[in-house]
Amino acid sequence: MRNVLVLVVVMLAACGEHRDRAPARVVPLTWQDVRESIGHTMHVAKHNVPCRDCHGDSGFTPPPVAICESCHGGTQSPLHPGGALAEAATPACQDCHGFGKDLSIRPTSCMRCHDQAQGTHTAAVGAHADEKCIDCHRPHTTPSLQPKECTSCHEDRVTEHAGKRGCLDCHSMHEPELVADRNCASCHATQPKKKLAVDAKAFTAGHPKCTSCHTPHALGEDSTKPCATCHPTTQVLAQAKHAECTSCHAQHEASAPRACTTCHREDVRHPKPSTKGGAAAACAGCHPPHSLAQGKKAVACETCHDKPHHATAKCLDCHQPHAAKPMFTAALCGKCHSEKTRTVAGTGHAACESCHPSAAHEPAIPAKTCASCHAPIVKVARSGHSTCTNCHTGGSHEPQRSPVACATCHKPEATSTPAGHATCANCHEKHSGTVAKTCASCHADKSKAGHGEHVACASCHRPHGPNGVASPPACATCHPANKRPGLHRSQSHQTCANCHTSHEAAPRDDRASCLTCHEKQREHEPTAKRCGTCHPFGDGK
Repeated sequence: MRNVLVLVVVMLAACGEHRDRAPARVVPLTWQDVRESIGHTMHVAKHNVPCRDCHGDSGFTPPPVAICESCHGGTQSPLHPGGALAEAATPACQDCHGFGKDLSIRPTSCMRCHDQAQGTHTAAVGAHADEKCIDCHRPHTTPSLQPKECTSCHEDRVTEHAGKRGCLDCHSMHEPELVADRNCASCHATQPKKKLAVDAKAFTAGHPKCTSCHTPHALGEDSTKPCATCHPTTQVLAQAKHAECTSCHAQHEASAPRACTTCHREDVRHPKPSTKGGAAAACAGCHPPHSLAQGKKAVACETCHDKPHHATAKCLDCHQPHAAKPMFTAALCGKCHSEKTRTVAGTGHAACESCHPSAAHEPAIPAKTCASCHAPIVKVARSGHSTCTNCHTGGSHEPQRSPVACATCHKPEATSTPAGHATCANCHEKHSGTVAKTCASCHADKSKAGHGEHVACASCHRPHGPNGVASPPACATCHPANKRPGLHRSQSHQTCANCHTSHEAAPRDDRASCLTCHEKQREHEPTAKRCGTCHPFGDGK
Protein backbone atom coordinates (compact mmCIF):
# COMPACT_ATOMS: atom_id res chain seq x y z
CA MET A 1 0.00 0.00 0.00
CA ARG A 2 2.84 2.28 0.84
CA ASN A 3 4.39 1.72 -2.61
CA VAL A 4 1.12 2.62 -4.27
CA LEU A 5 0.92 5.87 -2.39
CA VAL A 6 4.49 6.69 -3.32
CA LEU A 7 3.78 6.03 -6.99
CA VAL A 8 0.65 8.22 -6.91
CA VAL A 9 2.51 11.07 -5.22
CA VAL A 10 5.37 10.80 -7.68
CA MET A 11 2.95 10.62 -10.60
CA LEU A 12 1.10 13.70 -9.42
CA ALA A 13 4.35 15.51 -8.78
CA ALA A 14 5.60 14.66 -12.25
CA CYS A 15 2.41 15.89 -13.75
CA GLY A 16 2.51 19.03 -11.57
CA GLU A 17 5.92 20.00 -12.87
CA HIS A 18 4.42 20.73 -16.26
CA ARG A 19 1.31 22.64 -15.23
CA ASP A 20 2.84 25.76 -16.72
CA ARG A 21 3.10 24.10 -20.10
CA ALA A 22 -0.19 22.18 -20.25
CA PRO A 23 -3.44 22.06 -18.40
CA ALA A 24 -3.58 19.63 -15.46
CA ARG A 25 -4.77 16.09 -16.18
CA VAL A 26 -6.37 13.57 -13.92
CA VAL A 27 -4.64 10.15 -13.71
CA PRO A 28 -7.13 7.46 -14.91
CA LEU A 29 -8.21 4.58 -12.68
CA THR A 30 -6.55 2.14 -15.10
CA TRP A 31 -3.30 3.30 -13.56
CA GLN A 32 -3.91 0.85 -10.77
CA ASP A 33 -3.67 -2.04 -13.28
CA VAL A 34 -0.27 -1.05 -14.64
CA ARG A 35 1.38 0.80 -11.81
CA GLU A 36 3.45 -2.18 -10.64
CA SER A 37 4.69 -3.20 -14.07
CA ILE A 38 8.46 -3.27 -14.42
CA GLY A 39 8.40 -0.43 -16.97
CA HIS A 40 6.40 1.99 -14.81
CA THR A 41 8.29 1.02 -11.67
CA MET A 42 11.63 1.84 -13.31
CA HIS A 43 10.52 4.98 -15.14
CA VAL A 44 8.13 6.58 -12.64
CA ALA A 45 9.24 5.34 -9.23
CA LYS A 46 12.97 5.03 -9.74
CA HIS A 47 13.88 7.61 -12.35
CA ASN A 48 10.96 10.11 -11.98
CA VAL A 49 10.24 10.25 -15.68
CA PRO A 50 7.20 12.56 -16.31
CA CYS A 51 4.20 10.73 -17.78
CA ARG A 52 3.88 13.10 -20.73
CA ASP A 53 7.44 12.20 -21.83
CA CYS A 54 6.02 8.93 -23.01
CA HIS A 55 2.29 9.50 -23.21
CA GLY A 56 2.37 13.06 -24.58
CA ASP A 57 -0.35 15.61 -23.95
CA SER A 58 -3.23 13.71 -25.49
CA GLY A 59 -4.01 11.49 -22.53
CA PHE A 60 -2.90 8.11 -21.29
CA THR A 61 -3.25 6.08 -24.47
CA PRO A 62 -0.44 3.53 -25.05
CA PRO A 63 2.59 5.34 -26.45
CA PRO A 64 4.02 4.31 -29.86
CA VAL A 65 6.61 1.53 -30.02
CA ALA A 66 9.33 3.85 -31.26
CA ILE A 67 8.96 6.21 -28.25
CA CYS A 68 11.73 4.31 -26.38
CA GLU A 69 14.33 5.51 -28.91
CA SER A 70 13.76 9.11 -27.83
CA CYS A 71 15.65 8.35 -24.63
CA HIS A 72 17.38 5.05 -25.34
CA GLY A 73 18.50 5.59 -28.87
CA GLY A 74 22.01 4.36 -28.17
CA THR A 75 20.89 1.11 -26.53
CA GLN A 76 21.56 -1.86 -28.78
CA SER A 77 19.86 -5.25 -28.56
CA PRO A 78 22.33 -7.89 -29.84
CA LEU A 79 20.12 -10.72 -28.66
CA HIS A 80 17.28 -9.65 -30.91
CA PRO A 81 18.86 -8.27 -34.06
CA GLY A 82 16.91 -7.38 -37.13
CA GLY A 83 17.85 -8.39 -40.64
CA ALA A 84 18.43 -11.92 -42.01
CA LEU A 85 18.61 -13.65 -38.62
CA ALA A 86 15.29 -12.24 -37.46
CA GLU A 87 13.13 -15.11 -38.74
CA ALA A 88 10.49 -14.38 -36.09
CA ALA A 89 9.13 -10.92 -35.54
CA THR A 90 11.76 -8.72 -33.87
CA PRO A 91 10.41 -7.89 -30.40
CA ALA A 92 9.87 -4.28 -29.33
CA CYS A 93 11.24 -2.91 -26.07
CA GLN A 94 7.84 -3.23 -24.44
CA ASP A 95 7.81 -6.99 -25.23
CA CYS A 96 10.52 -7.51 -22.62
CA HIS A 97 10.10 -4.41 -20.46
CA GLY A 98 6.44 -4.66 -19.60
CA PHE A 99 4.33 -1.54 -19.11
CA GLY A 100 0.91 -3.21 -19.17
CA LYS A 101 -1.13 -5.04 -16.61
CA ASP A 102 0.58 -8.37 -17.42
CA LEU A 103 3.11 -8.24 -14.63
CA SER A 104 4.90 -11.40 -15.90
CA ILE A 105 6.53 -9.39 -18.70
CA ARG A 106 9.98 -8.66 -17.31
CA PRO A 107 13.48 -8.54 -18.81
CA THR A 108 14.25 -11.82 -17.07
CA SER A 109 11.16 -13.66 -18.29
CA CYS A 110 12.74 -14.92 -21.52
CA MET A 111 10.90 -18.24 -21.32
CA ARG A 112 7.66 -16.51 -22.13
CA CYS A 113 8.76 -16.73 -25.74
CA HIS A 114 11.66 -19.17 -25.75
CA ASP A 115 9.73 -22.17 -24.52
CA GLN A 116 8.81 -22.44 -28.20
CA ALA A 117 11.06 -22.40 -31.26
CA GLN A 118 11.51 -18.93 -32.72
CA GLY A 119 11.51 -19.57 -36.44
CA THR A 120 14.02 -22.18 -37.63
CA HIS A 121 17.08 -20.36 -36.37
CA THR A 122 16.35 -20.39 -32.65
CA ALA A 123 15.17 -23.66 -31.13
CA ALA A 124 13.01 -23.92 -28.05
CA VAL A 125 15.02 -23.75 -24.82
CA GLY A 126 15.13 -27.12 -23.08
CA ALA A 127 18.05 -27.53 -20.73
CA HIS A 128 18.77 -24.58 -18.40
CA ALA A 129 15.21 -23.25 -18.81
CA ASP A 130 15.05 -22.81 -15.03
CA GLU A 131 18.26 -20.83 -14.88
CA LYS A 132 18.63 -17.04 -15.20
CA CYS A 133 19.27 -16.23 -18.82
CA ILE A 134 21.33 -13.19 -17.89
CA ASP A 135 23.89 -15.45 -16.21
CA CYS A 136 25.16 -16.21 -19.71
CA HIS A 137 23.42 -13.70 -21.99
CA ARG A 138 23.93 -9.91 -22.10
CA PRO A 139 20.85 -8.42 -23.77
CA HIS A 140 22.24 -4.98 -24.58
CA THR A 141 26.02 -5.49 -24.72
CA THR A 142 28.52 -7.05 -27.02
CA PRO A 143 29.40 -9.88 -26.87
CA SER A 144 25.88 -10.87 -25.99
CA LEU A 145 26.92 -14.42 -25.00
CA GLN A 146 29.38 -14.86 -22.13
CA PRO A 147 28.64 -18.38 -20.87
CA LYS A 148 29.98 -19.71 -17.63
CA GLU A 149 32.19 -22.75 -17.43
CA CYS A 150 29.96 -25.81 -17.21
CA THR A 151 31.85 -27.02 -14.15
CA SER A 152 30.94 -23.87 -12.28
CA CYS A 153 27.55 -25.46 -11.76
CA HIS A 154 28.22 -29.09 -12.71
CA GLU A 155 31.46 -29.85 -10.95
CA ASP A 156 30.08 -33.25 -9.98
CA ARG A 157 29.50 -34.23 -13.63
CA VAL A 158 33.16 -34.60 -14.64
CA THR A 159 33.49 -37.91 -16.51
CA GLU A 160 36.15 -40.02 -18.13
CA HIS A 161 35.58 -37.82 -21.16
CA ALA A 162 37.14 -34.87 -19.28
CA GLY A 163 40.30 -33.84 -21.04
CA LYS A 164 39.14 -35.65 -24.18
CA ARG A 165 35.73 -34.18 -24.79
CA GLY A 166 34.21 -30.93 -23.60
CA CYS A 167 30.68 -30.81 -22.23
CA LEU A 168 29.42 -29.17 -25.39
CA ASP A 169 30.76 -32.05 -27.48
CA CYS A 170 27.91 -34.11 -26.05
CA HIS A 171 25.48 -31.43 -24.94
CA SER A 172 24.10 -28.31 -26.55
CA MET A 173 23.33 -25.45 -24.21
CA HIS A 174 19.58 -25.44 -24.63
CA GLU A 175 19.00 -28.98 -25.86
CA PRO A 176 15.74 -30.75 -25.16
CA GLU A 177 15.72 -33.05 -22.15
CA LEU A 178 18.01 -36.11 -22.47
CA VAL A 179 18.81 -35.37 -26.11
CA ALA A 180 22.46 -36.16 -25.38
CA ASP A 181 21.49 -39.85 -25.22
CA ARG A 182 21.09 -39.79 -28.97
CA ASN A 183 24.39 -38.06 -29.55
CA CYS A 184 26.57 -40.91 -28.30
CA ALA A 185 26.40 -42.70 -31.63
CA SER A 186 27.81 -39.64 -33.39
CA CYS A 187 31.20 -40.61 -31.96
CA HIS A 188 30.77 -44.25 -31.07
CA ALA A 189 29.60 -45.37 -34.49
CA THR A 190 33.21 -45.14 -35.68
CA GLN A 191 35.09 -46.16 -32.53
CA PRO A 192 38.09 -48.34 -33.45
CA LYS A 193 37.45 -50.77 -30.61
CA LYS A 194 34.70 -53.27 -31.32
CA LYS A 195 33.26 -53.05 -27.82
CA LEU A 196 32.88 -49.26 -28.10
CA ALA A 197 31.43 -49.16 -31.61
CA VAL A 198 27.68 -48.62 -31.61
CA ASP A 199 25.34 -49.54 -34.42
CA ALA A 200 22.91 -46.64 -34.76
CA LYS A 201 20.13 -49.14 -35.40
CA ALA A 202 20.71 -50.64 -31.97
CA PHE A 203 18.57 -47.91 -30.46
CA THR A 204 15.50 -49.56 -31.95
CA ALA A 205 16.46 -53.03 -30.77
CA GLY A 206 15.45 -52.85 -27.12
CA HIS A 207 18.09 -50.38 -25.90
CA PRO A 208 16.58 -47.00 -26.84
CA LYS A 209 19.28 -44.87 -25.26
CA CYS A 210 22.80 -45.27 -23.99
CA THR A 211 21.94 -44.09 -20.49
CA SER A 212 19.58 -47.04 -20.12
CA CYS A 213 22.70 -49.02 -19.30
CA HIS A 214 25.42 -46.40 -18.81
CA THR A 215 25.04 -43.99 -15.94
CA PRO A 216 25.43 -40.46 -17.33
CA HIS A 217 28.78 -38.85 -16.50
CA ALA A 218 30.11 -42.14 -15.10
CA LEU A 219 30.82 -43.99 -18.30
CA GLY A 220 33.43 -46.47 -17.14
CA GLU A 221 32.77 -50.19 -17.53
CA ASP A 222 32.28 -50.47 -13.78
CA SER A 223 29.32 -48.13 -14.00
CA THR A 224 27.44 -50.15 -16.62
CA LYS A 225 24.22 -51.55 -15.23
CA PRO A 226 23.90 -55.33 -15.18
CA CYS A 227 21.40 -56.68 -17.70
CA ALA A 228 19.33 -58.01 -14.78
CA THR A 229 18.54 -54.43 -13.80
CA CYS A 230 15.97 -54.33 -16.60
CA HIS A 231 15.56 -58.08 -17.14
CA PRO A 232 15.26 -59.40 -13.57
CA THR A 233 12.94 -62.30 -14.38
CA THR A 234 14.59 -63.45 -17.61
CA GLN A 235 15.64 -67.08 -17.25
CA VAL A 236 18.62 -68.37 -19.14
CA LEU A 237 19.09 -71.81 -20.67
CA ALA A 238 22.06 -73.59 -19.05
CA GLN A 239 22.72 -70.74 -16.64
CA ALA A 240 26.22 -71.90 -15.77
CA LYS A 241 27.39 -71.63 -19.38
CA HIS A 242 25.28 -68.65 -20.43
CA ALA A 243 25.66 -66.50 -17.34
CA GLU A 244 27.00 -63.56 -19.33
CA CYS A 245 24.29 -62.05 -21.52
CA THR A 246 26.96 -60.70 -23.84
CA SER A 247 28.03 -64.24 -24.71
CA CYS A 248 25.03 -64.27 -27.07
CA HIS A 249 23.90 -60.67 -27.31
CA ALA A 250 26.03 -57.85 -28.68
CA GLN A 251 24.52 -54.95 -26.79
CA HIS A 252 25.79 -52.34 -29.23
CA GLU A 253 24.57 -54.11 -32.34
CA ALA A 254 21.06 -54.21 -33.75
CA SER A 255 21.51 -57.65 -35.28
CA ALA A 256 19.97 -60.85 -33.93
CA PRO A 257 21.78 -62.78 -31.17
CA ARG A 258 24.90 -64.62 -32.22
CA ALA A 259 24.31 -67.98 -33.86
CA CYS A 260 24.53 -70.94 -31.51
CA THR A 261 27.18 -72.42 -33.79
CA THR A 262 29.50 -69.63 -32.67
CA CYS A 263 30.24 -71.83 -29.67
CA HIS A 264 28.54 -75.13 -30.53
CA ARG A 265 29.81 -77.40 -33.28
CA GLU A 266 28.20 -77.20 -36.69
CA ASP A 267 27.37 -80.90 -36.60
CA VAL A 268 25.40 -80.53 -33.38
CA ARG A 269 22.12 -79.55 -34.92
CA HIS A 270 18.73 -81.07 -35.56
CA PRO A 271 18.45 -82.70 -39.02
CA LYS A 272 15.10 -80.93 -39.52
CA PRO A 273 15.23 -77.73 -37.47
CA SER A 274 12.16 -75.79 -36.52
CA THR A 275 11.24 -73.05 -38.96
CA LYS A 276 9.79 -70.85 -36.26
CA GLY A 277 11.80 -67.66 -36.21
CA GLY A 278 13.54 -68.42 -39.49
CA ALA A 279 16.73 -70.36 -40.25
CA ALA A 280 18.74 -68.25 -37.81
CA ALA A 281 16.59 -69.60 -34.97
CA ALA A 282 17.10 -73.27 -35.82
CA CYS A 283 18.52 -74.16 -32.40
CA ALA A 284 16.13 -71.86 -30.54
CA GLY A 285 13.19 -73.74 -32.02
CA CYS A 286 13.91 -76.53 -29.51
CA HIS A 287 16.10 -74.60 -27.07
CA PRO A 288 14.44 -71.21 -26.47
CA PRO A 289 17.10 -69.47 -24.40
CA HIS A 290 14.81 -67.47 -22.13
CA SER A 291 11.47 -69.24 -21.86
CA LEU A 292 12.24 -72.70 -20.48
CA ALA A 293 11.48 -73.72 -16.93
CA GLN A 294 14.45 -73.88 -14.60
CA GLY A 295 16.55 -76.94 -15.31
CA LYS A 296 14.91 -77.76 -18.66
CA LYS A 297 17.15 -78.03 -21.71
CA ALA A 298 14.58 -78.15 -24.51
CA VAL A 299 10.87 -77.95 -25.15
CA ALA A 300 8.97 -81.22 -25.19
CA CYS A 301 9.15 -83.07 -28.50
CA GLU A 302 5.35 -83.10 -28.54
CA THR A 303 5.40 -79.33 -29.07
CA CYS A 304 6.00 -80.00 -32.76
CA HIS A 305 5.48 -83.76 -33.08
CA ASP A 306 1.92 -84.52 -32.09
CA LYS A 307 1.65 -88.03 -33.54
CA PRO A 308 0.70 -90.90 -31.20
CA HIS A 309 3.70 -92.29 -29.44
CA HIS A 310 4.94 -95.80 -28.98
CA ALA A 311 3.32 -97.24 -25.90
CA THR A 312 4.97 -95.68 -22.83
CA ALA A 313 8.31 -94.98 -24.47
CA LYS A 314 9.69 -91.46 -24.43
CA CYS A 315 10.97 -89.80 -27.59
CA LEU A 316 14.54 -89.76 -26.33
CA ASP A 317 14.42 -93.51 -25.71
CA CYS A 318 14.66 -93.96 -29.48
CA HIS A 319 15.71 -90.58 -30.92
CA GLN A 320 18.92 -88.70 -30.48
CA PRO A 321 17.97 -85.02 -30.76
CA HIS A 322 20.92 -84.02 -32.94
CA ALA A 323 21.08 -87.16 -35.07
CA ALA A 324 19.25 -88.29 -38.17
CA LYS A 325 16.08 -90.34 -38.00
CA PRO A 326 16.84 -93.60 -36.18
CA MET A 327 16.69 -96.98 -37.91
CA PHE A 328 14.53 -99.27 -35.85
CA THR A 329 16.98 -102.13 -35.80
CA ALA A 330 17.22 -104.91 -33.27
CA ALA A 331 19.92 -102.95 -31.46
CA LEU A 332 17.57 -100.01 -30.85
CA CYS A 333 14.31 -101.88 -30.36
CA GLY A 334 16.12 -104.33 -28.13
CA LYS A 335 16.35 -101.71 -25.40
CA CYS A 336 12.75 -102.55 -24.58
CA HIS A 337 12.07 -105.69 -26.63
CA SER A 338 15.18 -107.69 -25.87
CA GLU A 339 13.50 -111.10 -25.97
CA LYS A 340 12.01 -110.53 -29.42
CA THR A 341 15.16 -109.05 -30.91
CA ARG A 342 17.22 -111.91 -29.49
CA THR A 343 15.16 -114.52 -31.31
CA VAL A 344 15.31 -112.72 -34.68
CA ALA A 345 19.06 -112.11 -34.55
CA GLY A 346 20.81 -113.42 -37.65
CA THR A 347 17.56 -113.99 -39.52
CA GLY A 348 15.79 -112.09 -42.26
CA HIS A 349 13.54 -110.56 -39.60
CA ALA A 350 16.30 -108.74 -37.73
CA ALA A 351 15.35 -105.27 -39.08
CA CYS A 352 12.27 -104.46 -36.99
CA GLU A 353 11.23 -101.63 -39.27
CA SER A 354 10.86 -104.03 -42.22
CA CYS A 355 7.75 -105.50 -40.58
CA HIS A 356 6.76 -102.61 -38.26
CA PRO A 357 7.17 -99.45 -40.36
CA SER A 358 4.67 -97.44 -38.26
CA ALA A 359 5.12 -99.04 -34.91
CA ALA A 360 7.29 -96.26 -33.50
CA HIS A 361 4.57 -93.62 -33.51
CA GLU A 362 1.44 -95.59 -34.38
CA PRO A 363 1.69 -98.92 -32.56
CA ALA A 364 -1.98 -99.67 -33.19
CA ILE A 365 -1.30 -100.20 -36.90
CA PRO A 366 -0.77 -103.95 -37.51
CA ALA A 367 2.58 -105.21 -38.70
CA LYS A 368 3.04 -106.13 -42.33
CA THR A 369 1.66 -109.51 -43.35
CA CYS A 370 3.96 -112.38 -44.21
CA ALA A 371 2.89 -111.95 -47.82
CA SER A 372 4.64 -108.55 -47.90
CA CYS A 373 7.93 -110.41 -48.20
CA HIS A 374 6.86 -114.00 -48.85
CA ALA A 375 4.30 -113.38 -51.57
CA PRO A 376 5.42 -116.27 -53.85
CA ILE A 377 5.10 -118.72 -50.99
CA VAL A 378 1.75 -117.45 -49.76
CA LYS A 379 0.42 -117.44 -53.32
CA VAL A 380 0.95 -121.18 -53.81
CA ALA A 381 -0.03 -122.20 -50.29
CA ARG A 382 -2.82 -124.70 -50.30
CA SER A 383 -5.93 -124.35 -48.19
CA GLY A 384 -4.93 -124.73 -44.57
CA HIS A 385 -1.38 -123.65 -45.29
CA SER A 386 -2.18 -120.00 -46.13
CA THR A 387 -2.11 -118.93 -42.49
CA CYS A 388 1.58 -119.01 -41.80
CA THR A 389 1.28 -119.23 -38.03
CA ASN A 390 -0.64 -122.51 -38.32
CA CYS A 391 2.72 -124.13 -38.92
CA HIS A 392 5.17 -121.44 -37.83
CA THR A 393 3.88 -121.02 -34.31
CA GLY A 394 6.87 -118.90 -33.34
CA GLY A 395 5.54 -116.13 -35.57
CA SER A 396 7.74 -113.44 -37.05
CA HIS A 397 9.71 -113.02 -33.81
CA GLU A 398 10.82 -116.67 -33.71
CA PRO A 399 11.38 -117.53 -37.36
CA GLN A 400 13.93 -120.17 -36.48
CA ARG A 401 11.56 -122.22 -34.39
CA SER A 402 10.84 -125.50 -36.19
CA PRO A 403 7.38 -125.72 -37.74
CA VAL A 404 4.93 -128.08 -36.10
CA ALA A 405 5.01 -131.63 -37.37
CA CYS A 406 2.79 -132.40 -40.35
CA ALA A 407 1.07 -135.05 -38.23
CA THR A 408 -0.44 -132.25 -36.12
CA CYS A 409 -2.95 -131.65 -38.91
CA HIS A 410 -2.42 -134.74 -41.09
CA LYS A 411 -2.73 -137.52 -38.54
CA PRO A 412 -4.39 -140.07 -40.88
CA GLU A 413 -1.61 -139.66 -43.38
CA ALA A 414 1.10 -139.82 -40.72
CA THR A 415 -0.23 -143.03 -39.18
CA SER A 416 -0.53 -144.79 -42.53
CA THR A 417 2.89 -144.16 -44.02
CA PRO A 418 4.95 -147.18 -44.99
CA ALA A 419 8.54 -147.45 -43.88
CA GLY A 420 10.69 -144.79 -45.40
CA HIS A 421 7.82 -142.36 -45.96
CA ALA A 422 7.64 -140.79 -42.49
CA THR A 423 9.33 -137.51 -43.60
CA CYS A 424 6.60 -135.72 -45.53
CA ALA A 425 8.94 -133.15 -47.11
CA ASN A 426 10.71 -136.00 -48.96
CA CYS A 427 7.77 -136.12 -51.32
CA HIS A 428 5.68 -132.95 -50.72
CA GLU A 429 6.45 -129.27 -51.24
CA LYS A 430 5.68 -127.96 -47.75
CA HIS A 431 3.71 -124.82 -48.64
CA SER A 432 1.66 -125.97 -51.60
CA GLY A 433 1.33 -129.59 -50.50
CA THR A 434 1.93 -130.76 -54.03
CA VAL A 435 3.98 -133.90 -54.65
CA ALA A 436 7.36 -132.63 -55.57
CA LYS A 437 8.98 -136.03 -56.20
CA THR A 438 7.93 -139.11 -58.18
CA CYS A 439 8.29 -142.60 -56.84
CA ALA A 440 11.20 -143.08 -59.21
CA SER A 441 13.10 -140.35 -57.34
CA CYS A 442 13.73 -142.85 -54.58
CA HIS A 443 12.84 -146.16 -56.26
CA ALA A 444 14.70 -145.84 -59.51
CA ASP A 445 15.57 -149.54 -59.75
CA LYS A 446 11.98 -150.59 -59.34
CA SER A 447 10.65 -148.03 -61.78
CA LYS A 448 12.77 -149.52 -64.56
CA ALA A 449 11.94 -153.21 -64.08
CA GLY A 450 8.90 -155.43 -64.02
CA HIS A 451 5.71 -153.60 -63.36
CA GLY A 452 7.57 -150.34 -63.01
CA GLU A 453 7.95 -150.12 -66.75
CA HIS A 454 4.29 -150.74 -67.50
CA VAL A 455 1.98 -149.49 -64.75
CA ALA A 456 1.86 -146.58 -62.34
CA CYS A 457 3.18 -147.25 -58.90
CA ALA A 458 -0.10 -146.05 -57.38
CA SER A 459 -1.87 -148.97 -59.10
CA CYS A 460 -0.39 -151.25 -56.52
CA HIS A 461 0.99 -148.94 -53.82
CA ARG A 462 0.05 -145.78 -51.89
CA PRO A 463 2.56 -143.47 -50.11
CA HIS A 464 0.16 -143.13 -47.17
CA GLY A 465 -3.52 -143.30 -46.36
CA PRO A 466 -6.27 -142.80 -46.21
CA ASN A 467 -6.75 -142.78 -49.96
CA GLY A 468 -5.22 -145.12 -52.53
CA VAL A 469 -4.40 -148.86 -52.53
CA ALA A 470 -3.68 -149.96 -49.00
CA SER A 471 -1.66 -153.00 -50.19
CA PRO A 472 -0.73 -154.45 -53.60
CA PRO A 473 -3.74 -156.23 -55.11
CA ALA A 474 -3.67 -159.95 -55.99
CA CYS A 475 -1.84 -160.77 -59.19
CA ALA A 476 -5.00 -162.31 -60.58
CA THR A 477 -6.56 -158.85 -60.56
CA CYS A 478 -4.61 -158.13 -63.70
CA HIS A 479 -3.28 -161.60 -64.61
CA PRO A 480 -6.10 -164.19 -64.68
CA ALA A 481 -4.77 -167.76 -64.58
CA ASN A 482 -6.73 -168.86 -67.64
CA LYS A 483 -4.65 -166.60 -69.74
CA ARG A 484 -1.53 -168.39 -68.74
CA PRO A 485 -2.13 -172.16 -69.17
CA GLY A 486 0.62 -174.62 -68.93
CA LEU A 487 2.39 -174.92 -65.62
CA HIS A 488 0.14 -172.19 -64.12
CA ARG A 489 -2.56 -174.87 -63.88
CA SER A 490 -0.51 -176.73 -61.38
CA GLN A 491 -1.86 -176.29 -57.88
CA SER A 492 1.58 -175.69 -56.53
CA HIS A 493 2.03 -172.84 -58.92
CA GLN A 494 -1.06 -170.90 -57.88
CA THR A 495 0.90 -168.61 -55.48
CA CYS A 496 2.48 -166.11 -57.84
CA ALA A 497 5.06 -164.84 -55.37
CA ASN A 498 6.68 -168.24 -55.23
CA CYS A 499 8.12 -167.60 -58.67
CA HIS A 500 7.48 -163.91 -59.41
CA THR A 501 8.36 -160.56 -57.80
CA SER A 502 6.64 -157.37 -58.85
CA HIS A 503 9.73 -155.58 -59.96
CA GLU A 504 11.74 -158.27 -61.66
CA ALA A 505 12.42 -157.92 -65.34
CA ALA A 506 11.30 -161.50 -66.04
CA PRO A 507 9.78 -164.41 -64.09
CA ARG A 508 12.17 -166.53 -62.09
CA ASP A 509 12.34 -169.65 -64.27
CA ASP A 510 16.01 -170.26 -63.89
CA ARG A 511 17.10 -173.72 -62.68
CA ALA A 512 18.14 -172.50 -59.23
CA SER A 513 14.74 -170.90 -58.53
CA CYS A 514 12.80 -173.97 -59.65
CA LEU A 515 14.95 -176.33 -57.56
CA THR A 516 13.84 -174.35 -54.50
CA CYS A 517 10.68 -176.39 -54.63
CA HIS A 518 11.63 -179.24 -56.97
CA GLU A 519 14.66 -180.62 -55.21
CA LYS A 520 14.03 -184.13 -56.59
CA GLN A 521 14.70 -182.88 -60.10
CA ARG A 522 18.10 -181.66 -59.16
CA GLU A 523 19.71 -184.39 -61.26
CA HIS A 524 17.16 -183.99 -64.05
CA GLU A 525 18.90 -182.48 -67.04
CA PRO A 526 21.65 -181.11 -64.89
CA THR A 527 23.12 -179.12 -67.74
CA ALA A 528 19.96 -177.11 -68.46
CA LYS A 529 20.09 -173.49 -67.23
CA ARG A 530 16.36 -172.73 -67.38
CA CYS A 531 13.51 -175.05 -66.59
CA GLY A 532 11.12 -172.88 -68.52
CA THR A 533 12.74 -173.81 -71.76
CA CYS A 534 11.03 -177.15 -71.64
CA HIS A 535 8.28 -176.43 -69.15
CA PRO A 536 6.63 -173.22 -70.37
CA PHE A 537 4.04 -171.37 -68.23
CA GLY A 538 2.53 -169.42 -71.07
CA ASP A 539 -0.36 -170.26 -73.30
CA GLY A 540 1.93 -171.60 -76.00
CA LYS A 541 1.31 -168.74 -78.30
